[in-house]
Amino acid sequence: MERINFVCEIGTEEIPAGYIPPAIQQIASLMSEGLKTQRIAFGTCTVYATPRRIAVCVSDMTDKQSEDYEELKGPSVKAAYDAEGNPTKAFMGFLEGNKIKLEDTFIQNTNKGEYIYARRTLEAKPVTAIIPEMIEQIIAQVNFPKRMRWNVKRISFPRPIDYICVLFNDAVVMHTIDGIRFDNKVRGHYIQNNRMIPLQHCNEYSEVLEKHGVIVDHNKRKESIKQQLYSAAKTLQGKLVEDEELLNTVTFLTESPYVVICNFDESFLTIPDIVLITEMKEHQKYFAIRDDNGKLLPKFLVVSNNPPTEHIVKGNQRVIRARFTDAQFFFDEDRKIPLAGRVDMLKNILFHKELGSIYDKVVRMRKIAEVIAQQLSCDEATIKKIDRAVLLAKTDLTTSLVFEFTSLQGQIGKIYALLDGEDSEVADAIDFQYRPRFQGDILPSSIVSIVVSLAEKIDNIFGSFSVGNIPKGSADPYALRRQSAAIVDVVVGNAIHLDLANVCKIIAPQYNNGGTLVDAILDFINGRAKTFLYEKGFAFDEVNACLAVGCYDYYELYLRAQSIHEFRRDKRFGDLLIAFKRMFNIVNAFLKKNPGYTFSFNPEALVIDEEKNLYTFFKEKEDSIQEYIAQNKYKDLFLLLIEGKEAIDTYFDKVMVMDNDPVVRDTRLGMLQSILTLFTAFIDFSQIQE
Repeated sequence: MERINFVCEIGTEEIPAGYIPPAIQQIASLMSEGLKTQRIAFGTCTVYATPRRIAVCVSDMTDKQSEDYEELKGPSVKAAYDAEGNPTKAFMGFLEGNKIKLEDTFIQNTNKGEYIYARRTLEAKPVTAIIPEMIEQIIAQVNFPKRMRWNVKRISFPRPIDYICVLFNDAVVMHTIDGIRFDNKVRGHYIQNNRMIPLQHCNEYSEVLEKHGVIVDHNKRKESIKQQLYSAAKTLQGKLVEDEELLNTVTFLTESPYVVICNFDESFLTIPDIVLITEMKEHQKYFAIRDDNGKLLPKFLVVSNNPPTEHIVKGNQRVIRARFTDAQFFFDEDRKIPLAGRVDMLKNILFHKELGSIYDKVVRMRKIAEVIAQQLSCDEATIKKIDRAVLLAKTDLTTSLVFEFTSLQGQIGKIYALLDGEDSEVADAIDFQYRPRFQGDILPSSIVSIVVSLAEKIDNIFGSFSVGNIPKGSADPYALRRQSAAIVDVVVGNAIHLDLANVCKIIAPQYNNGGTLVDAILDFINGRAKTFLYEKGFAFDEVNACLAVGCYDYYELYLRAQSIHEFRRDKRFGDLLIAFKRMFNIVNAFLKKNPGYTFSFNPEALVIDEEKNLYTFFKEKEDSIQEYIAQNKYKDLFLLLIEGKEAIDTYFDKVMVMDNDPVVRDTRLGMLQSILTLFTAFIDFSQIQE
């Protein structure tokens, strides 16, 4: 902090923890960009935050704007002077309006002719005259989820602003915002040191607050919490159940964090541990501890904003006892009815007013899963497991624990299925139906889980499209883009060959006007597939070349893009590409001028050796080409095609394709088209850049 010479602290009532991290980034950006725009040089700009303050600290800020000038464009030379060469009213108005002298103007050539320009020196204002407006803009422009107004003030903020401390070069920047006057005082910890403390020097800001119970640097605060959690877990001879999201939350719930060790009754360990952990996290912001074998310990860690006391320990233990008692009751009640006995209950839960109940969704999912299982050639035993998993997939929505903790849907279903004695693959599929929930999430890997996951997502997309809930612009309230990306991720991640177009056509009758939606849905999923392939490092033209051929086997498309990406490093691929693009361009140019034209191609009509040789090469290689494509042997395919490059080049050197005789022309165009047809379902060579 030695070189900090500007500090602004906005002191507030307690701001919700989730509001603060995005605000830190926004404020840092607004302040940095504002200083640059205002021509104020500075070293670093750092934003700190606690639940009760947001602070901006800037180092090496200059005391005034840098000198600069601006160029102003005036009227054209023709409009600036009359016939006698005197300045016109337009010219004089330009000078007077911008307070410019005639000698400061000059003529400059532009693409529209000669124009009058003037160079004006910009005023270098003191920083103290600019900073107040920047602070007002920051308060007004930060995008919080919700704002509020208090008393009769016109400004708004997530919570009332109690004070604003603004120091530059150790002096208060004088200003008032809606009755809140800037001064040099900051507040200590609201319980331990709840008083206003004068700040004499900017570079002592962090040190002064720390002496009064506030670790203002949230990064330092977070690290302190983390180390205390690890230390406490070690003391208990256990391992912390790490949770980055929870760690971030408690960081912005405290100003002076202390980790407190608490206990709960071991009898609660009969409840599934995921329920206990979720209860601790979502309702109380507590951390759980496991032993070396992964078993939950009857201990938990509280991140307190005050030093540990017996009162804090007993209070938190009392609260968690009540929470766990409720969870125990919900669990015991749920176990009275097995999942299989809950299927009919789904008929009473509405999924969508136009799509029916959750039970109706399960019926549709069973059909989708059946189609996918058949395409993947699953055996009868696996098909039965898949159907059983789909039948039970949504039954945990009727349980009390999922009603209480909606984030546990699927996970509770898996636990209850295992307790009911269901097959482990069936139980896993109930959980994995919702995965991947986000990029980088665990993918389903068993065939039962894969099929159920795909069925769940395909029904969501098809169902939403059928009732008109189609994403537009950035709006995607049903997360259909994420689910489309998940479909591609699951298929490619598990190396599965699945023709999604065929699946969609078979299941379409289940939905209103389903047949008319197939193309739109496939295009929609293709958009996510394109992004997926880009993220794998493939170039845009490689991706476009693969997606342009109407194939909806995304693992197949991934392999093709990968082969192109790897093989194009070989110089011979570029030569091959030029040859194929030449064939494509000639045929395509003719068909564009003559849409719907049909070539009459008879191999016996070929008379020139060069065209016979070209035709013979591809005719003899036709079976090999089809075999390599069918077996994904793309490297072998490209090497085979390179062998034909000489025949292609010789053909174009010796043969005039667009002959004056239409019969000869059609024969030659027909031959080129027949060669290209071998690859129309493989890749579109015309999409690849040379």
